[in-house]
Amino acid sequence: MRGAAFGLRKSLDTVGGFVGPLAAIGLMFALSGNVSLIFWIAVIPAFLSVLVLMFGVSEPDQPPRKASPAPRIGEMLRLSRATWLVILAASALTFVRFSEAFLLLKSQEAGFQPAWIPITMVIMHAVYGLTAYPTGRLSDIIGPNGLLAASVAVLAAAYAVLALSTSIPVFLLGIVLWGLHMGLSQGLLATLIAQSAPAHLKGTSFGAFNLMTGFTVLIGNVLAGFLWEFYGSATAFTTGAVLSLCALPVLLLVSKKSTTQA
Repeated sequence: MRGAAFGLRKSLDTVGGFVGPLAAIGLMFALSGNVSLIFWIAVIPAFLSVLVLMFGVSEPDQPPRKASPAPRIGEMLRLSRATWLVILAASALTFVRFSEAFLLLKSQEAGFQPAWIPITMVIMHAVYGLTAYPTGRLSDIIGPNGLLAASVAVLAAAYAVLALSTSIPVFLLGIVLWGLHMGLSQGLLATLIAQSAPAHLKGTSFGAFNLMTGFTVLIGNVLAGFLWEFYGSATAFTTGAVLSLCALPVLLLVSKKSTTQA
């Protein structure tokens, strides 16, 4: 049930991404656009979440084990080939998927007033949350490879729509497709890591996963920012669509090999 479990985690994770921007919209109107005060208000749930972690969540009982040595970069070299293949596939995907910050920038071009810009994240997270858990359950039945391929195809479609969008309805269609891509992909990547990682190196595997994908996100977003700054949003999103289609066969090949070798 790993696919279902990680899908559920992602679905619940998007609840905050849905409710938070809605609250931000209401506060923008109620506080006459006082952004600084809104950020101070956002400190309250952040502080409460820390209290919940400290006093409301307990670690499950585990058998005694020897103290682990200090973490070292060399531990990553001990990861299995299947795990590195998953990390490679995830890195390819995160490289071609630009930051949601570009969606917020595009919302202004599409015609949204500043107070309504957070609705972009509300819609995206609603679609994301509604699809992540069913996708996870489906992956437990049919496997993740076809779903990952579908997610990249949907991402390319989202880029194409956003590149062409000059009105709010077309822009919102692109946001819906973006959220669908996120729901189809994010839980599956974590599932593949959990399935392929050696039992005694799962923490290291997720650390390497986030390190490598974070690095490729940085490179991809710098590229997108450069294109947006000098050639406009349409060029940036069109490039994203082309890169997504180029990454599709790589992602399919790598994820298939990782599943076989896990």
